[in-house]
Order: sequence, then structure tokens, then C-alpha cells
Amino acid sequence: MKKVYIVDEHISSKQNGVGTYMKCLLSCLEDLDVDVNFLSFNSENRFFAVYEEKHCRYYNFPLCNHGKFLETGALCWLILKMYVDDSCDNVFFVNHSPCTDFLKNLRRYYRKSRIVFTIHDQGWTAPLLGDKEKLKEIKRKRIGKSQIHQTEYFCKKYFIEEQKMYHIVDDVVCLSPTTRQLLHDTYDVPEEKIHLIPNGLSVRVRKCAYSERNRIREELGIAPEERVLLFVGRTVKAKGIEILLKAFEELCRHHSNLRLVIAGEVFKLNEFSKLASQSVTRITYTGLLPKERLEMWYQAADIGVLPSYTEQCSYTGLEMMANGLLIVTTNGNGLTDMFIPDYNALVAFIDSSFPENLERTLHQALLLEDNIREAIRGKALEFVNSNYSLQSMKERYRKLLSQESRPD
Repeated sequence: MKKVYIVDEHISSKQNGVGTYMKCLLSCLEDLDVDVNFLSFNSENRFFAVYEEKHCRYYNFPLCNHGKFLETGALCWLILKMYVDDSCDNVFFVNHSPCTDFLKNLRRYYRKSRIVFTIHDQGWTAPLLGDKEKLKEIKRKRIGKSQIHQTEYFCKKYFIEEQKMYHIVDDVVCLSPTTRQLLHDTYDVPEEKIHLIPNGLSVRVRKCAYSERNRIREELGIAPEERVLLFVGRTVKAKGIEILLKAFEELCRHHSNLRLVIAGEVFKLNEFSKLASQSVTRITYTGLLPKERLEMWYQAADIGVLPSYTEQCSYTGLEMMANGLLIVTTNGNGLTDMFIPDYNALVAFIDSSFPENLERTLHQALLLEDNIREAIRGKALEFVNSNYSLQSMKERYRKLLSQESRPD
């Protein structure tokens, strides 16, 4: 029987997409004939602890090295070796980056075991705002440490680290066709080492009755005439939050009944307020939300907005489709794999007029005829069911785990 060991960082996984992925991965593995083990770093335990719960064995590593667990490989793997022998049946899943030394030490103590690295993001995507051509240009040229080339130097250094990581491991899992192509063409990863396994979601269609939706909106403080635009995610530049605020500021000049809801931790409230100085009273910042509360906002919203420059395989996008929202998104890196213009979403193009493009697309979404809106929402639900189901994710992991283990 294969023994799967999943590496997780407890603190960050509570509030990002990796945490959602972990829950879905565990759900997939429950039905497979494997022994599941969860390695939780920076856990809330004061001491190292091992226990079993719901057919899964947990190895909880307490906070150490100020939380920089990826720098503790020489220590943590030595501790794990006291409980887990090296074996061809072991499969380690690593999900955090950059972690070259972490992987080197894992390989040092577990030479027979198989190591799988899953790409949830790459170092260049946020600094370059998803510009793949810029990455290829950076790869080709020599870059100094001067201040003017700071971003390029960071991306080049990170790129080299990623190449080393992909070389150390036995398999690389990516979440989108765009990244699969990039791994092959730009990172020079052998094709047989790459596995495309998009995120999966258990889609449970919950038709919200008109009266129930009104009750939810009233509980959330939404006026009956308000039309709600919902953004869910980290409020960082790469997620398009600044562009969204600029677009919303202009959109409010033509629509008097709008409310923008930003669900996620807010880092720069003063700066955001300046970007939307006239419409600030129409913006609601919720902070981080528990799943049940977020579900209420999905039910209450009219339009889901995903204005990112780059995504690997956005759980927010999947959840918006699964909840039947009309989605406005972009043609950013990775998003073209998830959304087809005028089929399952309305798409704003990223160029020098991005704010205007997003405003225009949101305006179009607000004015859509009912039959067109319902058609797009219906196609989105079909699309997430056929391409991003939890069952499909499970079968792809079954295939990955059934492959031959690393030779001695």
C-alpha cells in the first residue's frame, strides 16, 4: 500500500487557497487505497505530536525558527525518520515554495521515497503581473543587482531556484495547461515528469429561493435595490484589486445602486480609499470570513469579480461558477484556461487601458438581458462540473499514485 505524506504549513493554510486545496486533496485520498499522513508545520501544539483522526495520521511540528519551517529540513526530516522508514511505497507531497534545501534534505533522508511537488504559484507571476514573455526575456539575459533591475534580478534568482526544485523531485503537479506549457518550454522540465491536475470542487447546486435570498441580503445589510459586486481574495496588486477600485470609482458615476464587497484581509486601506474617494461609502470590506459567512455573500451577490493578472487555478473562480454567479474576469495568466469570453464569463482584457476595459465589462454585465445572463451562468455551472469536479481530481491523483515508484 502506498503511504502518502502531505506537507502543510498550518498558519497560512487557514487563510489561503492552499488550505482549500489540502481539504480537497484529503477528500480525494480518502477513497483511494492509500495510507494518508499529514505533516503539519507551525502547528498550534507546543510540542511535537503524533495522533490519528478520521483515517489520517497527523505529525504536528510546533512553531520553530520563527515560523520559517522551510529552513528546518535538516531537523524536521531527522525527527520524522524516527517514526517513518524510507520506502519505495512512500510518496511525499510538497506544496510550498521556495524550498530547495527543504527538498534536498528530504531526498537525503528518504532516498527510496517518491517526492511530488505541486505548483500553487510561481515566483515571477506577481512581480511581473503574469507577463510570461517578460519572464522568457529575463531568462535569456544576464541581470545585475542594481536597483533599477531589482524586480528582474529577483525573478531570475527565483526562477533558478524553481528549476532546482523541479529537478530534485520525481514529479511536478501543475494546476493549469498554461503552467504545464511553461514548465516544458521555459523551465525545461521533461514532459514525462509533469502532471496536469486542476483543482477540484464538490459542486452542490443549491438553488436559493427568492425569499431566502432576500432574507440573506437583509441580514448582511444590503438594501433591496442594491446590486452587489463581490471580490474574494488577497487584496494585493496581482489580484487586480487596485484596478477594480479604479474601475468601480468610474462605474459609480453611471450607476447609483452599486455596492462593492471585498472579502479578504485588507493591507492598505488608506491607499485603497484614495483610489475610490468618491465611491468609498459604497464599498464594504469584510476582512477574512469563515466559509459559512462567505457562502452567504455568494448567495447575496449579483456579480462575481475576479480581476487578477495571474492565477494558477483559482478556487474563488470555481466557487463563483459553482454558486451560479455571473462572473467578470480577465485574460490574465492562467485565467484563459478557466474562462471563455461570453461563454462562462465576461472577460476584460489586460493592456494599457485595463481600468477602462474592466469598467466597460462591468457596465456590460450590469446591463445584460436576463436570458443572456442566465445562459452564461448556466454554462459556467456546466463548465465547473465537467472540468473541475472533485471526482476528476481524484481520478488524476489515482493515476499519479499508480505509477511506478522511484527505483532504489
